[in-house]
Amino acid sequence: MINNHKNPGSGKTVEPTLEAYIKENSWALKTIFNEISTGIIILNYKERAVLFANKHFHSIVKDKEKIILDNIYNYINTNIHKQKKLDVSQDMEMNGDRGQILLTFTTYRISEEIIVVFLSEISSRLIYFLTKQENLYYNKLAELTAEIAHEIGNPLSGINTSLQVMLHNISTWSMEKVKDYIKRTINEINRLSDFLKRMREVSNEDKLEMKSTNLKGLIDRIHLQNEDILKQKEITFKNMVDKGIDISIDEGAFFQIIYNLLNNSMHILSPNKEIKVYVEEVDDFFVKLVYRNDGKPIPGELMEKIFSPLYTTKGRGEGIGLPISLKLMTRMGGSMKAVPPEDGIGAKFVLYIPNYDIT
Repeated sequence: MINNHKNPGSGKTVEPTLEAYIKENSWALKTIFNEISTGIIILNYKERAVLFANKHFHSIVKDKEKIILDNIYNYINTNIHKQKKLDVSQDMEMNGDRGQILLTFTTYRISEEIIVVFLSEISSRLIYFLTKQENLYYNKLAELTAEIAHEIGNPLSGINTSLQVMLHNISTWSMEKVKDYIKRTINEINRLSDFLKRMREVSNEDKLEMKSTNLKGLIDRIHLQNEDILKQKEITFKNMVDKGIDISIDEGAFFQIIYNLLNNSMHILSPNKEIKVYVEEVDDFFVKLVYRNDGKPIPGELMEKIFSPLYTTKGRGEGIGLPISLKLMTRMGGSMKAVPPEDGIGAKFVLYIPNYDIT
């Protein structure tokens, strides 16, 4: 219970602020919250001040407190005006004493300035990524179903309209007009056939042949097969992967993934631009391979949308290259995503290549 206080000189009862209550009762909060095996912090987000932090918070953050708090403050400042309660969980990925660590935090706004944050470490990075992949699969499946309904519905509607008009008027039409409507119908059928062909490419489930191969050598071979067109486009390709990294992967599937990224880059990069491929991290579960170019950055709102089937930002193209790439990575036990480059230049894709036995 919050005790009221007398305002000196006025005789009126004044309700203390939540912040004052937290400070006055920090010993009680500390006793209670230290028994909870989750990191808990109470913030005054406007003043960027930590009012309270339990022992589990300190054990999680260690020397990363400033980085973690900056992430939390940035999230709060970005979302504070969008919703009354900030009750959404967010994930953070950063380097720690044990290598790359994954954290998740949930924020609850309990007053105009005071926010409670629950922070915990995701214990299994592998489970985390497999769960992400599963959620991504179902999200993309829903999007794909809507796109299929749209793409099939339009040609069928056109075919139905043409045939209905012909049925009611064919006895009075000239042969030339009949031929015209037949051509329209055939065009719609061809359009539908092309769409189904593209869908078969996306849904292709050919058996993968996983085998051990040297990552740098594999990327060199992919580069060699695309060297001529890269020279024509005057685009530099740099394979910066160390020689000593071996991976277990289907070479044909991996070739298609890198080719799709190269193909996209060659459509958007102007002469004298550069593509770099390098390994950012290797742990017990994944080889984190980065593909970067120095062209135009991908807008933030498109980071996930570009993996949706049939979505394309190019004037031409079918929008299936990246969805196929994501599917192949997922089938091989990994994943991939587009992320904003640290320097804000160009496009950056991260491929999580499995570094464990998925058989």
